[in-house]
Amino acid sequence: MFNNKVISIDIGNKNIKMVLGKQNKNNILVEKAVVIETPHNSYKDGNILNIENLKSVINKYIKSENIKTKKVICTVQSTSIINREIILPVAKKEQEMDTMVRFEIEQYLPIIFDDYVIEYKILETFVEEDIKKGRITVVALPKTIAEDYLKLIKDLNLTPVALDMNSNAVSKLYESKVTINDENSSLDKTVAVIDIGHTQINLNMIFNGVLEFSRVIPIGSNEIDTNIANMLNVSLQEAEKRKIENSNLNNKNDLISLEMLNDIVKDSANNYMEEIRRLFRYYKNIKRENTIEQIHLHGAGSEIKGLEDYLKKELNIPVVKIEKMSNVKLGKETQDIKLNQYLNCIGSIIRK
Repeated sequence: MFNNKVISIDIGNKNIKMVLGKQNKNNILVEKAVVIETPHNSYKDGNILNIENLKSVINKYIKSENIKTKKVICTVQSTSIINREIILPVAKKEQEMDTMVRFEIEQYLPIIFDDYVIEYKILETFVEEDIKKGRITVVALPKTIAEDYLKLIKDLNLTPVALDMNSNAVSKLYESKVTINDENSSLDKTVAVIDIGHTQINLNMIFNGVLEFSRVIPIGSNEIDTNIANMLNVSLQEAEKRKIENSNLNNKNDLISLEMLNDIVKDSANNYMEEIRRLFRYYKNIKRENTIEQIHLHGAGSEIKGLEDYLKKELNIPVVKIEKMSNVKLGKETQDIKLNQYLNCIGSIIRK
């Protein structure tokens, strides 16, 4: 069992999230957590553009908090990461399975295999025409991304444990029975777990504790900030502040300025919904037996007031913003954190 403390780092286009924690049986204990602004022009869509800038801000936090552990897990998401599901006969030897997966990927994906790190997981096995087969999810990560993360960790004089995918990391929080916001979340339901980030939305379908489908939508909460800034002639910083503090998708307001603000936020929320609906239709087409029964929101973009109710009304599916999870235990220094901002970090600490 993976019991030692580890630093988990989730680098985003706008912010870096860091968690100091450890796995204890089926729970994650979170001792420290912080959000740090990502240095300008240092990171984009999973790609590290300036290692020195990232190294500087991460190292500063580690030193200021007197963190002694050297073990690090990073979690990443990018539109350049390829996720596919395939069906193959199940081989007895791992090497034979690796060869079959490689052959299948080379046949059907337009990539140069040696330019990617390939990972796969058998989701389930079944017998078809007396042959044991597996439903397999395959992830292809560009080697340049993996190599840059490895260099960053080594430059920090830390020890790399793993490079995880955000979709895989958060799905691990659903692998056992869990309560969300003090309500039971049934394992036999299909849940859409949606991470609304600054420039991307990561949509993950989880059924029976297993990640079945994952896609990245290349729009995020920065679209709202940009639209507010342009329409109201304010800075991006002021636009973001007004979005969080003054907008509310549940309220009608007599003040023209606030009504205009809400309309701008709704326009962007509608863009989210069109992309989410499109992926829902695709998922239902390939998983006709599964009904999407609940939506769980996390990420900084989920902080918009009234977003859950607005999405619930428009999509006709129950929606909750994740605020508590029964398998995540907060220490003295982390009692007041917004849990929904750290789920990728926290989930990546779970090692099998």
